[in-house]
Amino acid sequence: MTTTISASGSLKRLTTAFGGAILALFLAMFGALVAPAAAHAEVNDLEYSADNTTWGGLEQIPAIEGQLVPGEELSSTFYARNNTERGGILQVYLGNWTISRGMQAYVRVEINDASGPRVDLTTLEEAVPGTELNAIRVDPGQTAKVSLVVGMPSEADNGSQNGSVEPNFSLDFEVDGALETTTTVTVPGAAKIDEAVNLSAVVKGPQGDAVGGTVQFQADGNDIGDAVALVNGEATLQYTFTDAGDYEITAIYSGTDGFNGSVSEAQEVSVTDGDGNGGGDGGGSSNFGSS
Repeated sequence: MTTTISASGSLKRLTTAFGGAILALFLAMFGALVAPAAAHAEVNDLEYSADNTTWGGLEQIPAIEGQLVPGEELSSTFYARNNTERGGILQVYLGNWTISRGMQAYVRVEINDASGPRVDLTTLEEAVPGTELNAIRVDPGQTAKVSLVVGMPSEADNGSQNGSVEPNFSLDFEVDGALETTTTVTVPGAAKIDEAVNLSAVVKGPQGDAVGGTVQFQADGNDIGDAVALVNGEATLQYTFTDAGDYEITAIYSGTDGFNGSVSEAQEVSVTDGDGNGGGDGGGSSNFGSS
């Protein structure tokens, strides 16, 4: 007697998530592929591999072979790698499963060889689609080993071996919210009217340079020049003062997808009329946390 494992098509997770990768899989006996039934995700959020060496899309999820019998399990094991600049939570949920009358089967999920709870596929009230089967935090560039397991209890009778079950799993990657940033502005301590000087800003996140966005420089709270694109975490404005005086210079980072905006602490530039009157000596820099 044999048991068939299959699925009827696409799955959308029934519980609320912040988005990320939602992957529905179906399993089939006797060498049929473990393949995605639906992918509602940003393609670059996760990468997949069957051997932790060759990486790609969902096609890297391996085949499953064998016969489900009492006391044994079948599994599909693959690796999922966080391909974003932010950490997140990798979660596996029970999907929209079906099972024939008299059939006994269960599912569970291992992540990094640690198993989540066994869920018996009895009734929809007891095995609710959307139930979390396992979860783990995955930081940028890190990898998680995932095993989707379907088993038959050892006490299953002949009716189970004649039946069929359609398990379904949903893999969700919930990316962290935007990262806090710190903006540092650096200015010359002194300048002369009608002579260009460089005003620069550096924007950092918790793990290095912020990516994307612009920096708007201000003098005494007023915009000077156009916003400057952030490149490799830095932005520089070449600016010419036309009036002598002391100016408080700040840099305002716009923020972007994945990074919150921030404002630097002000630094003073003393601008003279060219005769050496006024001004200051040396440069300075300071920083201020995210706004």
